[in-house]
Amino acid sequence: MKLEGKRIFYVEDDVKNRSLVQIILEQAGATVGFERWGKDQTLPRLRAFAPVDLILLDLMLPKGVTGYDVFDAIRAEPEFAHVPIVAISASDPSIEIPRTRAHGFAGFISKPIDLQSFPTQISTLINGQQVWETY
Repeated sequence: MKLEGKRIFYVEDDVKNRSLVQIILEQAGATVGFERWGKDQTLPRLRAFAPVDLILLDLMLPKGVTGYDVFDAIRAEPEFAHVPIVAISASDPSIEIPRTRAHGFAGFISKPIDLQSFPTQISTLINGQQVWETY
């Protein structure tokens, strides 16, 4: 499969979204780790899950935390400085795509994700290319 042996970490508070992404990515051969609350717990869980090939990051998280906050916390850690981080969001792409690009994200994938193209998008990102998708 396309993602055989790849390790993907997903920061997402919605159980349905986490479950759907996990099923799709595991069927494609990836191992998936999760964090749901954002900034305070992300780094310890990410370190415990490492090594990691890609980080997927919801932009709207609970407790007043944004995906941008989590992005900054991850990027401040040298061991994760090279790992591509991708926004997965239901936010308005016309606003968030320019903002995520400027912030240094490797891509943006709109929710709801496209079940057919999602594994290919993830593979593209892991291979060092950017993906900026809206549906």
